[in-house]
Amino acid sequence: MKNYTIKNLRNIGLIGHGASGKTSLVEALLFNTGNTDRLGKVEEGTTVTDFDLEEKKRRISLSASIAPIEVEDTKIN
Repeated sequence: MKNYTIKNLRNIGLIGHGASGKTSLVEALLFNTGNTDRLGKVEEGTTVTDFDLEEKKRRISLSASIAPIEVEDTKIN
C-alpha cells in the first residue's frame, strides 16, 4: 500500500437526491483517472459501486460505497 502525506489526501462525499447522477459521476471519475478499465452503467448493472444483487436488480444504490481514486500523488477517498 502506498503511503500518502496529509497534504496529498482528500476525503469527499457525494450527496444528492435519488437518480441525480452520483453513481455515474463516480464511474466517470474512476474511468477517466485510469482507476478502472471500463465505464460502468447503472442501466446495465455494471457499475463498480453497485455490486449487490438487489442494487443491480433495482438499478439504484442501496448503501454507501467507498471508491478510492489515485491521481498522480493524490489519493481521493
